[in-house]
Amino acid sequence: MKPIISKLLTSIFLVSSFTAFAQQDVKVTSPKPATAITEQNKVIAEQSMAQSRQQLDAARGQLDANRAKLNALGTTLRPVEGFYFPGADKQIDPKDLKSKEISTEVAASKVQDIYIENNNRTIEIKTWEQAKVKIVTTIYYEGEGTKVSDEEWFEKLNISLRSAASSIKIKSGTVGGGSYTIAGGSYAWSSGSGNNTAVFNADGKNIGSQSKLKRQVTIYVPKDNKVDLETKYAEVLISGNLNKLNVDITNGGLEMQDVANLTLRSKYANINTGNIKYGEVELINGRLIMKDANELDLDTKYATIEAAMVKKITLRSTNDEYEIEEVGSLQGRKNYGNLRITKLHNSFELDGTNADVKVRNITASLESIKINNKYADIRLPMREVKNYSVTYLGAYSTVYAGFEKKPVIVEKEALTKSGNAKEDGLADNLRSINRSLARSTGDGDSDGHFTATVGDGKGAKLDLKCQNCTVDFK
Repeated sequence: MKPIISKLLTSIFLVSSFTAFAQQDVKVTSPKPATAITEQNKVIAEQSMAQSRQQLDAARGQLDANRAKLNALGTTLRPVEGFYFPGADKQIDPKDLKSKEISTEVAASKVQDIYIENNNRTIEIKTWEQAKVKIVTTIYYEGEGTKVSDEEWFEKLNISLRSAASSIKIKSGTVGGGSYTIAGGSYAWSSGSGNNTAVFNADGKNIGSQSKLKRQVTIYVPKDNKVDLETKYAEVLISGNLNKLNVDITNGGLEMQDVANLTLRSKYANINTGNIKYGEVELINGRLIMKDANELDLDTKYATIEAAMVKKITLRSTNDEYEIEEVGSLQGRKNYGNLRITKLHNSFELDGTNADVKVRNITASLESIKINNKYADIRLPMREVKNYSVTYLGAYSTVYAGFEKKPVIVEKEALTKSGNAKEDGLADNLRSINRSLARSTGDGDSDGHFTATVGDGKGAKLDLKCQNCTVDFK
């Protein structure tokens, strides 16, 4: 069949090109009659135009005939490299298709890790109590009945399931099609990738695709086995809780439920999770939304992170937006972006630059806050904390507080009167220089360098270094 299709496509391409050329307006400008030669040229041109019209009519008829033959073969074309043959698409009506559910499975022991590699296909992973891995999906075909086995259908769908002593491997890719080269241009017929679903005939041959049909592959896995998922350009849904999950996702979406131990690497993806006991996350250009977590290690860039209650967070953040409802303890480094916490309980330690920090409530259980920042807006309301001490250092800062700030003046060198006029004059000059240095570094400025004590001062310790910052303790 391939040689026939190739010849037909070649014919269509050549006829289409000839048609486009022949349809161009050809204007013959008749010069003013001067000689017999010019009159003869005009007659020749008119005869050539008449012959071209006859050839064009014949070419159109041949083009229509070839299109009809190509459509009868059930071949669908899509444009590649800017070429396209109009009229060659086969329109497949979903009402004319039949469907069949197919499945395959293997036994799974508790020591086997489950590896899933997915590309450009929507999949759902379901957990269950059975000691086996099972794949279920649906195929669509034209015809009265099919004798193709489930194993053969999975091969045609480019889905494989293999079992080894220590692992079970699943691969899910796009459905293969066909390709042809015509007059230097490459053409491929439908593969069922993207938003389309591949359609077959009763013999299992791919005859095109249908955008209105959505095929989903469901994978059943034991809930206690480790799952390792690598997915690209696809949406993945995990239904049910897992004990251990490793995910590497690029350009897609992932929605999951509770996971005891999560390792996540993500680029250009949106992730929604349930509760996490321990999570290690690397996120670039995406969004992570989670419920509660016991402990998180986050390395994020240009991302948005939203979480409910997190007991312990370690983060490395660059230009991110963080929104966390409750935090027990947080430590890490953040450059640029925002960090917003609704309620802080125990401790907070953060280094960075241009990282705005806004805490709405700080509970009386607070133990310590330590910040080393620059060019930032910081809000730390201390209303509920009755006993604490503050040390602040930061030139060119503005600090709003409900406590008394005690300016700190640091003398660079102890100088005393010696009784010698020359030496005493030198000492006065040095003192003047010290005062100038203190003003330039914030020393001696009530907002640039100060200490404070609230209550007996034996409670929480606040140590802040923030140059060119606005800090609000109210």
